[in-house]
Amino acid sequence: MKSIYTKNDYQILVDVEKRRACIVKGSNHVHVSLEELTPLSSLAAKHLRMMGCDPKKYLNIGHTNQVILRDAAPAWEEAVAASLQVDKKNNTCMIPMFLQNLTGLLELREAEDTYAACQKSASLMLEYQQRGLPPAQLMDLRRKYPRAAAYVLAEAYAFSPDDRVAQKARRAMHILLTNGDIREALDMLPQTPPDAFGSDQLRSTAV
Repeated sequence: MKSIYTKNDYQILVDVEKRRACIVKGSNHVHVSLEELTPLSSLAAKHLRMMGCDPKKYLNIGHTNQVILRDAAPAWEEAVAASLQVDKKNNTCMIPMFLQNLTGLLELREAEDTYAACQKSASLMLEYQQRGLPPAQLMDLRRKYPRAAAYVLAEAYAFSPDDRVAQKARRAMHILLTNGDIREALDMLPQTPPDAFGSDQLRSTAV
């Protein structure tokens, strides 16, 4: 990590590529995400007052209750901007890989979204069923595009509140994106489905 701000025993270190930061105060430190700064929350202000600190000197990091010194804001915002540029560059470079290695992904996602909409509307579900669309079409697409289907499943787990599950899911997504083994990627995912419908079926039809 690179130091972007230092004041007495207070220091901020960042890793732009990983969008992570470490705030050091004396012998204590805390790891946080490199996110946009937001106005100080009332809860954070209360905690700062209890510690004898002036809330006016601090800002919140994103929508968490982690704080940094207001004086460090320019350096922090510069690091956030740099991380966004890295993300933009990486995303742009990965577009051809998505198109080449995840054939059918856009079509499958559209079908997934349509099915999700149908679940919220009985009349819409009936209309699509009469036209041979979800869930029949969705299952056909999952069988037709097993790699894309596995990627969609891993993507769902990537938003898990469990950091370990989310991390494994992102690794699985990388394996699938880089033309790795589909079964290896699926084996990294939990047996418990991320939602109520279709995940077990998706697992079985994605290989």
